[in-house]
Amino acid sequence: MKKAIALTLAVVVFLSVFLWMPRSSSARERADICFDDWGSCRTRAFESDEGIIRTTLWLTVCDVGLGKCLLHL
Repeated sequence: MKKAIALTLAVVVFLSVFLWMPRSSSARERADICFDDWGSCRTRAFESDEGIIRTTLWLTVCDVGLGKCLLHL
């Protein structure tokens, strides 16, 4: 009985990986979009005439946005 349960769980995990994982090509395209947005955000932060503290905060916001974008692949 334990072997049957373990086998069933293994099959479910194996199938869920292939059914819910994005294709690698679409994931790469999405990651490229994330990094392009991150680069433009950092460029705008560095080009602004804000002080050191506000520039640092904007760079932090850019990094958090990149993390959120990559987690939603």
